[in-house]
Amino acid sequence: MAEGLDMTGAGWTLANFTAAIHRGGVALWAWSPTCRVAQLDALCREFWGVSESTVGIDALFARVNAEDRARMIEDWWASEREPHAYSFDFRIDEGPSARWISARGVGGEAGRVGEWVQAIFMDVTDRKRAEEAERLLTAELAHRVSNMFTVARALTSIVARDAKSTPLLAEDLSRRFGVLHEATALAMRSRAENPGSVALGTLADRILAPYRDGGNIDIAIAEAVMAPPGKVNDYAMIFHELATNSAKYGALSGGGTIRLRGWLENGASRLTWEEGAAPPQAAKAEGTGFGSRLLRQTIERSLGGRFARTIDASGLRFEMVVPAA
Repeated sequence: MAEGLDMTGAGWTLANFTAAIHRGGVALWAWSPTCRVAQLDALCREFWGVSESTVGIDALFARVNAEDRARMIEDWWASEREPHAYSFDFRIDEGPSARWISARGVGGEAGRVGEWVQAIFMDVTDRKRAEEAERLLTAELAHRVSNMFTVARALTSIVARDAKSTPLLAEDLSRRFGVLHEATALAMRSRAENPGSVALGTLADRILAPYRDGGNIDIAIAEAVMAPPGKVNDYAMIFHELATNSAKYGALSGGGTIRLRGWLENGASRLTWEEGAAPPQAAKAEGTGFGSRLLRQTIERSLGGRFARTIDASGLRFEMVVPAA
């Protein structure tokens, strides 16, 4: 130890060390397997949303996310028995605001002080959300690549129906793919440069322009309905997903009609997408694949809105409501 350093002063206290640990996001706790109670420090109580320092472990189990609860309880009891270091993650509460916690310690006698099993909790919410975003991005990329091939097939079929010659077909396809690329580039520039708001009518028109001859597309979105900075890509993805699904299963697969409407109402942007029944030969949409999950993730989590989709003999109706910019 370097001479002259005082490590016995007022700053070298248990309270100060505990505060330093808390600032690092680490909470201290202990629990009794026999009495089925836990003792929680202040940060632990914040994690669990309780005010008492001594809480029954069953009350804590009840606060664990329903999807994680059974596995977490199994890991919890195993942490007492098995004499080695452990780490298991779980969520407290439900929904997008759930907090991710990592429980860490050493099992067996090494982790005990008398009746009590000691361990730590760490808030790992930011890391878990980053991992989730990375997984979503990877899945989204794969989905978009698949969709681009679908779009290519759909546009080729649309153009081929009326093409008078091979050179005209090639020219028409090149123009349509150019417009589609322009719309995608607009969205990507928004993500990278964060410019001002973009009119949703303009964005929808660019996304749907390549399909114009494949179906009757009627767009009427009020000028006041805007995609705010940083959210243009979200709306572009929604329009692109709806158009791709229509090319696969709906109106755009057989010369049908699409009506896209948008307006402001009670501080929210409302959009409706309606299309007539798919032709008899069209495949049927399941509505449970990654595209549906992507729509839900984008509309509910990223845009903070909600949507509803109905498919019946008369066709499809999609409606979304998002807080206005």
